[in-house]
Amino acid sequence: MSLLVAYWHKEGLEIYRYGNNKPVRQASGPLDQLKPIHGSFQKKVLVVGRELLFHQRKRYPPAPKEKLVKALGLEVKSLFPLSDPAYHCQIYESSPTHTSLEIWAWDRGAYAELKKVFPFDYVIPEDLCYAGEVPEVRIFRFRGLTHVLAHAGGRFLDGASYPAEENAGEIPLERFLQALGRHRGEIKRITFYGGGPIPFKPPEGGEVSRAAERDYPLCLDFLPRVDLKEYKEKREFHFGLRKDLLCRVAIYLILGYGLVLYAVAEKYDQAIGESRKKTKGIEERITVKGPQGKMGDYSEVVGEINERLKARPSPLRVMNTIAGKLPAESTVNRIVLNENNVELVMISKDPIAVVKALGTGEGIKNVRLKGAPAKASSAEVYNFTILVELSR
Repeated sequence: MSLLVAYWHKEGLEIYRYGNNKPVRQASGPLDQLKPIHGSFQKKVLVVGRELLFHQRKRYPPAPKEKLVKALGLEVKSLFPLSDPAYHCQIYESSPTHTSLEIWAWDRGAYAELKKVFPFDYVIPEDLCYAGEVPEVRIFRFRGLTHVLAHAGGRFLDGASYPAEENAGEIPLERFLQALGRHRGEIKRITFYGGGPIPFKPPEGGEVSRAAERDYPLCLDFLPRVDLKEYKEKREFHFGLRKDLLCRVAIYLILGYGLVLYAVAEKYDQAIGESRKKTKGIEERITVKGPQGKMGDYSEVVGEINERLKARPSPLRVMNTIAGKLPAESTVNRIVLNENNVELVMISKDPIAVVKALGTGEGIKNVRLKGAPAKASSAEVYNFTILVELSR
C-alpha cells in the first residue's frame, strides 16, 4: 500500500506522495486553498510539525501504560494551554518507584477542516518519525528554525528548536547534550544537514558528519520505516463534498435489501403452501370412514370398555383397605394394580405378620409372598413382595 503524508505546520499543509522511496510534493498551502485529496487504497499519515507541538515529561507512580494513558486523559487539559488537546505518549523510563511518560500534545480543533482536505488514517508527532537504532543527534533547518533532535534505540530522548537566522549565534549543543543526563554517553554521532559553517561547537569525542539539506521535512526520510499501528486515528464519518453520492449509495442499498426480503418472503410462502398440502393429505389418509362415507358405529366397543372400567376395583378403595390392615412399622414402597391382582413391594420387621394382617382385609380373597424376604443389611427389617388377589 502506497503512502500519502501531510506535514502540518502553522501556515497549512504540505502534502507528499512517495515515489522510489522519496517524498514528492503534491500540494501545499493554507487549508482553505487546498483541494481535497482522495486515495482509498493509500495510507494517509498526518505529521504534526514541531511548530504545533507541546512536549512535557511527567512522572507517575509505577503502573501499566494502559492505566497511565487513562490517567493522562483526565488531566491533559491542565498540562497544556489547549482547549481541546489531542495527545500521544510513550514511556521514557520505568523503575520500581516511578514511570516517566513523554507526552506530546497539539490542538485538535482544526481536525474537521484538516479531514475535509486530507482524511488521514494516522497522526504522528514529528519527534517520533525518526526511526533508527544508532544513538544520534540530528541538526537541520526547516521553516526558519534550526531543530536539534536526539534519538537512541528507536526512541526519542530530547529535542530543541532555535532561530535559524545567521545572527542568532551558535547553537548551545553542549548544554543540550548535558541535559540528556545518563544518555549523554550513548551519543556518538552528530549529523548536520546543510551547507556553510557548522552552527555549533563540535563536542569532544563526538563524530560530526554532514548531509545534504532537504527541501522537505527531514522526518519524511524515516517515516516509511515507522510502525504506524499505535498512531491509528479513530475513524469519523464525514459527508464532505460527496453527500449526493453517499445518499444514492444508501438508497441503492435499501432497495437491494428490500428485493432480498421480497425474494425470501416468496420462498417462505411457497414452503408454507407445500407444507399445508402435505398436512391435508395426511389428515385425509388417517380419517376413518364408514360405508357411504359415514363414520363407523363404535357404540359396542365403548360399552364394553365402560363395563370393564366398572368391574375394575377402585385404586383408592384398594389403598385404603391395605393401609387399614398394615402392622406398625411396615412400609409400602410400590403398588402395582392389574385387574383384580395387586403387587406390593414392602419393608417390614415381620413379613408373616403382614401377610396374616392383609388376609383379613375386606374384599381380599388371597394373600401370598412372592419369593423369599431379603433382610436389609443396615437394620432388622426385610424387603419382600406380596401378591394380593381381590374378590370380584
